[in-house]
Amino acid sequence: MEKIQALGILAKIENRMLNKVNLGFNPEVLDILDNVEASNEEIERIKMRISNEILIRLFSIANSAYYGSLKKGTIRTFTEVVSRVGMNHTKALIIILSLHIMAQGDKDVEIVFARSFATSVLGKVLAREFSIRDDMAKRVELGGLLLEIGKIMMILYRKFRKPDEDDIDDEFIDTYHAYLGEKTIDRFALPDYLKPMVHSTCLSLDTQVIALKGIVQLAHDTVSASFQKFHNKLVLESPPPGPERDPAGMLGNIIKEQFNAVGLGKYVRVDVGESRRS
Repeated sequence: MEKIQALGILAKIENRMLNKVNLGFNPEVLDILDNVEASNEEIERIKMRISNEILIRLFSIANSAYYGSLKKGTIRTFTEVVSRVGMNHTKALIIILSLHIMAQGDKDVEIVFARSFATSVLGKVLAREFSIRDDMAKRVELGGLLLEIGKIMMILYRKFRKPDEDDIDDEFIDTYHAYLGEKTIDRFALPDYLKPMVHSTCLSLDTQVIALKGIVQLAHDTVSASFQKFHNKLVLESPPPGPERDPAGMLGNIIKEQFNAVGLGKYVRVDVGESRRS
């Protein structure tokens, strides 16, 4: 396909998916989350403008061990959800969960969502293993979650397109989804540091270390390999519980709980094996 023709199709997809389609939430929700001076009352009212399904998942995610509930305790207000998860991450979750619900059980969308979620979780784990600052680890986490957001948008476009709209195949989606991913970042005022991440295609290095987008790519490639080998599952091996290993605090169980929190439990499997780490 000619690049000029492809750009024309992309412009139509962008207009349809980012300007015309009702994504299932009030856009003012994201404006409130963008406002650093928003009051607790304004943030709390957000829960009236998103679906109960999204709200339940957000609370479940925020109350998971992955976000420190074992030490920080249970939260009960939406303001606490935003504080624990972070404003940008809450925004991203509202967007991607809305797309997931909009897909109405479409298998292709769910697999991409599951792969993105796995990349997000594994990316943050890797970032911490590399002793990266927590604020930078959160960037990796967010980058993994949104790495294939353009692909989800394109699959939904193909699913719901009108007869007079251009059809697109898998090759087109694989080639151009990063373009729509960047447009989505702009449309919803997400951080600019996400743009190099959605365009990443290889393990990127910084001067002396792996770049943040390289860690996202490393997590994505690991997840993709696991999904291919184990029929769309992230398969992990975890040491068995023992006298000094509280099951609730073990990393494998924390990751599994996080998948369950977002309704993706069937896409992760944690096998029990012997620990080889001294």
